[in-house]
Amino acid sequence: MFINTLPIIFTYTSLFSIFEASIFFTAIFFLVYVYTPEVNKNWKVKPSNSFYNFLHSAWDGNSSLWIAFWPFFLLVNIILIYIDYRIMNLTYTINSWKTAHGMMFLPIIWWTTSVWRCSKNSRYKFYSGAARTITIYLFLEYFLRFIISSLYPSTFFDCRLLILAHSDCL
Repeated sequence: MFINTLPIIFTYTSLFSIFEASIFFTAIFFLVYVYTPEVNKNWKVKPSNSFYNFLHSAWDGNSSLWIAFWPFFLLVNIILIYIDYRIMNLTYTINSWKTAHGMMFLPIIWWTTSVWRCSKNSRYKFYSGAARTITIYLFLEYFLRFIISSLYPSTFFDCRLLILAHSDCL
């Protein structure tokens, strides 16, 4: 997350500085950490025997936090890096880039809900707070990507090659 968006925002815009972003991200972490409930020390892992049971138990909050957090966190970051790679190699337009983000939105809602519900199933409150904070950071990443694609498209996209979506680069 924030691999391409923050450098573009810091370099080509004056929305906020590195210092302001650091304070904002730190404040979000501390606010989320304060409101994160205490962890359940007596919780025991219940193994799931199928992919559906894994998804359902994570959605219900009956899975351990690391099982609900890490697989999708890695998957979403790989997908974000891949669609940015496709843009940089001029094989995606702005519209296809937005479509790929739109396809990821509902799984991100599932992931966020699962992480927030499973956050009590961790060893330490810090891990719960960090996982919840990263889900909020992903929504901020999506918001920054929307700002870049609508207000500053020429900073990330090669608008010379966009014949069908030329209006996006105006």
